[in-house]
Amino acid sequence: MSGGGDRAREVAGLLRQLWLGLAAYRLFPGSSDRPGFVAAVERIGDSVRLALASGPIDVEVRGDGFVFAGTPLPPNETTERLARACFERRVERVEIAAVPDVRDLERAFAMLSMPPEELREGGGAEAMLASAGVRSIMLSALGPSAVEGADHVAEDVVANPARVPDAHLLASQLRIDDLAGAPETRAEALFERLRGLVSDLSIEAGREIDLHATVHDVVTELPPELRRSLVELLVDRVRDDPLAERLIGTMSNAELTRALVDLGRDGRRDPVELANHLAAAGVRHLDLVDLTEALEAGREEAGTILAGLEEVGVDLTKSRADGFGGSVTDALAGYLTATERDDVRTMQATLPRTDEQRKASALLALRDYLMLEGDDERLGEVLSLWAEGLQEAMAMRDPVRVRELLDSVREALGAAGEERESLYGSYARQALAPEAVLALVATVRLDDVGATVPEVLEPFGDIGVEVLLDLLAEEADRERRAHLLAALRQVARGHLRPVVARLQDPRWYVVRNAANLLGNAGGEEVLDQLAGAARHPSAQVRKEAVKALVVAGGAKAVLHLHALAGEGPQDVRPTAVSVLGAIFAPEAAAALGDIALSNPDRGLRRQALDELAEGTEGRELLRALSDAKTRPKLTWKLRRHARRLLREASGAAA
Repeated sequence: MSGGGDRAREVAGLLRQLWLGLAAYRLFPGSSDRPGFVAAVERIGDSVRLALASGPIDVEVRGDGFVFAGTPLPPNETTERLARACFERRVERVEIAAVPDVRDLERAFAMLSMPPEELREGGGAEAMLASAGVRSIMLSALGPSAVEGADHVAEDVVANPARVPDAHLLASQLRIDDLAGAPETRAEALFERLRGLVSDLSIEAGREIDLHATVHDVVTELPPELRRSLVELLVDRVRDDPLAERLIGTMSNAELTRALVDLGRDGRRDPVELANHLAAAGVRHLDLVDLTEALEAGREEAGTILAGLEEVGVDLTKSRADGFGGSVTDALAGYLTATERDDVRTMQATLPRTDEQRKASALLALRDYLMLEGDDERLGEVLSLWAEGLQEAMAMRDPVRVRELLDSVREALGAAGEERESLYGSYARQALAPEAVLALVATVRLDDVGATVPEVLEPFGDIGVEVLLDLLAEEADRERRAHLLAALRQVARGHLRPVVARLQDPRWYVVRNAANLLGNAGGEEVLDQLAGAARHPSAQVRKEAVKALVVAGGAKAVLHLHALAGEGPQDVRPTAVSVLGAIFAPEAAAALGDIALSNPDRGLRRQALDELAEGTEGRELLRALSDAKTRPKLTWKLRRHARRLLREASGAAA
């Protein structure tokens, strides 16, 4: 292959296959004969052969992806997850020298599945792979500092979030957009603002380093010219200014080396001289100079500091005079050990250490397996087991576990295409078998301590609502129906689509239940549907729908109720007027006044006056309607009725 883009795609494809292989391994650790793992090994072998045909495979690991030949590879979920697995275990370089066999891959994946602290205690991934005899794959760590791109810190230096501001807040306080002038002038002003903020903030003892690390995060997001000028200022003042020294100290060796080389891009400063300045000041070990020279030499060709080391004569294949061995880690061990205290951006172990973490890891493995499995029959078997696990979580009334199980499979199947996405609904319904849901209802009735039915079923979303609606439609026991309806009133909030769909059901009692639920769980968005249900052929449905209108919409339902009072079915009109009287709002009173003046049904007009007499705002309008001078005016009989209602209201008040 000739193009660099083609080469990058080959390497990216290989990294993707490595992640899929790691995912298959995590599902069945130590079982290298599993069909899924065997297939993954074959795919990895094919990808490695293809990539090696065009040259060596050597990539740099960042916190959010990989860099090949100095260029970040395009973002991809699978490769990002592989990068994170390496990143958390202090691996900054991945080399593949030959096609790995099952044994080598199994050992490499075991390294990338170990808790980070356990891996460090064993000497690190590189040393453990070498001791296991793995030669085809090399996982190298630059040192004890976090890999560039770290987004979390070790447990012993975790910042107190209540005392240390986050980077966004700090950036806003610095008013960076207000800075004016040349980059050097803006850098000077920004540094003085930083000094003022650092001195003004009240940080508890021992947490100052976290504040400086937060400042570092702000600096990395500055515009390039301003960032370079600020770093230059910090380097120049590092001998005499304690704040400059502390801020330089928050940068890892890799970050600082890259920043120095970046300063030399326009030729105004010599990066090696700057590195010598830092070494002479005692801020960094002298090997920083070697690293800076190395990065300058290797920058265009390979994009990694390690490649540059060879360019400046650091022989990684022979023992050094100072006693360090020939490995990459050994070659750099001197300066890394010496500067360990400077690299505060260390990472936190995230693999399972507690039962809850182990459960989370198992969910990750399940998700990976579902994305990998190509055999539909085996996939169905796994999903059946997953449905059983959901039922167990439901029986335990553990809504957190239910949500975790659902989210994991929903995400995995949703990313695998429409055909597989439909499997999620099928097997979620299998978990919500009638006997399982009714058993949950019965348990809650007997023991009200713990999660409620709505809390357990809410994570199922629309599917849970549909299943409950089905059970409600078929349930003969009145008490169980009441419990199901009560659960639905809460679960249906935010999941109204299946409830609205039931308004079209041919069974009148199903439509009545849907109207009741829309009234309790819905809002203004369901008023049109309820107004339509108020014209349903069933009188029971019509009555329920009119009541639901006011429950769902309150004053927002006045327009619909006004229309029903004038043009709705005959039995709905009196109910609509009555419901309008229950809404104590000016628009409801105005609607009743209009009915009293213009409705062709004299009985409804009298009823509207009766409803107006029940509220303060209504009585004001009623008083105006009783006056013969009001235009348009009521008939004299209705005016007399209105005056009588006003007298009765006054007498009752007295």
